[in-house]
Amino acid sequence: MSSAHTSVIVCANSTQRYPQLIAAIDSVRAQTAPPGEIVVVIDHNPELFTRAVRRFPDLVVVENSGPAGLSGARNTGAGTARHDILAFLDDDAEADPVWLEALTAHFARPDVLGVSAFAEPRWAGDRPRWWPEEFDWVVGCSYRGLPSTVGPVRNVMGCAMALRRDVIESAGGFDTALGRTRSGAAGCEETELCIRAATRHPRGVFLHVPAARVRHLVPDSRSTLGYFWSRCYAEGVSKRLVTRRAGIGAGLESESAYVRRTLPSAVARNLADVLRGDSFGALRAAAIGIGLGATAAGFLTTRARPGTPGATGSGPAPVPPVLPLVIDLAEAPREIETGPDHEPYTRARCLIVDRGIPRAEHEVALDGTERTTADVLARLDGNVPRDATGQADGTVPRGVDGADGNAIRGGPRAGGACHRIDTTVAIATRGRPELLAECLASIAEGTVVPARVIVVDNAREDDRTEELVARSRIDGTTVDYVREDRPGLAHAHNAALQEVRTGIVAFTDDDVRVHSRWLENLTGAFDADPDIVCVTGLIAPRELDTLPQQWVEGQGVYSKGLRPRVFDMTRHRGDDPMFPYAAGSFGSGANMAFRTSFLDSIGGFDGALGTGTVTRGGDDLAVFYDIIRHGGRLAYVPSAIVLHPHHRDLASLRRQVYGYGAGLGAHLTRCVLNEPRAAVTMLRHHRAATARLSGILRPPTVDGLPAYPRELSRAQRSGLASGPARYLLSRYRTRRETRRQAGV
Repeated sequence: MSSAHTSVIVCANSTQRYPQLIAAIDSVRAQTAPPGEIVVVIDHNPELFTRAVRRFPDLVVVENSGPAGLSGARNTGAGTARHDILAFLDDDAEADPVWLEALTAHFARPDVLGVSAFAEPRWAGDRPRWWPEEFDWVVGCSYRGLPSTVGPVRNVMGCAMALRRDVIESAGGFDTALGRTRSGAAGCEETELCIRAATRHPRGVFLHVPAARVRHLVPDSRSTLGYFWSRCYAEGVSKRLVTRRAGIGAGLESESAYVRRTLPSAVARNLADVLRGDSFGALRAAAIGIGLGATAAGFLTTRARPGTPGATGSGPAPVPPVLPLVIDLAEAPREIETGPDHEPYTRARCLIVDRGIPRAEHEVALDGTERTTADVLARLDGNVPRDATGQADGTVPRGVDGADGNAIRGGPRAGGACHRIDTTVAIATRGRPELLAECLASIAEGTVVPARVIVVDNAREDDRTEELVARSRIDGTTVDYVREDRPGLAHAHNAALQEVRTGIVAFTDDDVRVHSRWLENLTGAFDADPDIVCVTGLIAPRELDTLPQQWVEGQGVYSKGLRPRVFDMTRHRGDDPMFPYAAGSFGSGANMAFRTSFLDSIGGFDGALGTGTVTRGGDDLAVFYDIIRHGGRLAYVPSAIVLHPHHRDLASLRRQVYGYGAGLGAHLTRCVLNEPRAAVTMLRHHRAATARLSGILRPPTVDGLPAYPRELSRAQRSGLASGPARYLLSRYRTRRETRRQAGV
């Protein structure tokens, strides 16, 4: 695995250690094999964040969106990073030039889950002569007893380690109940994560690589006997918490060998040093006893309370996976998949549709004998809605909720599908060619295909996407590649818009698979009502294997319901006092289409918003609001279905909800700046606004699932509070860049 496909993550929380942070980043820049990116995570320190943004304009600098502490910061870094290998370096460590090259070389082996470097203590003064080398872990460094050559270990060491992204995600991220904070020295978060990861990847291995070396600063304050004792005690506390989560056997497997073999040998060696004239050998032997006693005291005196499942934010209690199915009554039965461990699913979440038109949702218990969707339908005991007319709702015209005879332009393709010569599909992507290939394949399998597909490679990191597009083929459709170097989803969408020559343009994300009737029903809404200028559709789950995925689906983050709706400033305002500012009910950016001329007339998408910018989102909210504010009509058409892969792990979900909060705050700030009376409306209806925000930030518990974690609510609330400042900063940067490009 090349280091170019590695993200190096450096977490920092102390302004006093700012010089060490600079030195750590400089050592990463000086690597013989540079990383693909450097991510700096600032842990709840606004002053340090401001300084880091100014000092490192070419790096990705973000704030910890989770709970304060090293685990929360690492989770944020993992969620922010783009590459498949994630290397972590402490802010007070400096890496040797070959550190990253030596680490990443071992990921060529598919069974390697993570790699740990050798951390050499760099004492600010002289090394205390009473300090035993077997206890260098006290100061976050490698210790006597580790393998002297490349060899397997139970867990990596956090000071300078590298892990596969999917290993962190499958394990649920670092446990935020463990790990260092400003007020505590608890650790073992990487130990606990590796234990969890090993259970999910039983054939995997973690390696210790002595050739990958870093020098870890040990200040004088950590050279005292008092610190030695307190840190050993804190380690005992952490080990107790780890055993509560992983069990005594796994939690103390390495420690038992360390106590039985390494420490007795160390005591004997140091006492022998006394006989050879080194009087400090006796003190080192005594320090071993003190350290072991302090660690045992911390372990034995700590009452480890079982946490609320999912409350720590890193190891949600496992829940039975659920099979999401979209079953179209008009289509032939198809085979169903097995669970994540190749075991049969015990439950299915079924979206029943008729020619793409949603009829109902059902939870179905399975017994493992089901092989096709017909078997699943049989378990509904005849409770399957069948309506030959396809009419979904008496209040909405037929064409708004499905295709009609006027929806198709052009003749049939091979296999009976048709193409629309008036429609372009635009897909923004960034470094995910595997997912993009699935998205393109699903578009090609549709009952209707567009005249053209435009793939926008946003802030490209390599040429894999361009190569994929060059060899992509869809019968009757042109597939084109566009490069947009400015990061940001809105910039990517605007780059596609500049290339559109058709009357309709549809946007979707690179990680979705579209339903076979997606484009047919999405564009059919435009045919049914010439006043409609924007159409959004339903977003259903592709996978519900993990608790975070089930939380997302249960809270209705993506789905806007099964009932079609129309929005405008006249007859279709509804009774929402926050209309049209609360644009989240209009739809989502992963599934939207526009009349190209109207989208052009309102200036396209706001480049200061969107994933990839400092605002973290809000671009879809803003464009929906702009559509309504400029007199357009927007239709939500649930028969236009795409399947979205919700985040599997809590670390990524935490980052996502923080981004949702930041994007919402940025969008509302933009509303007030562009339309000052929006502030008056929000103040006048502050109770309704507060109630809506409360529902977003503290969603109700879903039946059968553990309570939604408070830390996710805190992350979203923190993102919301940061939204105004983020938008002002992003708008300033966007306008400055626009003036620079115009030569002003």
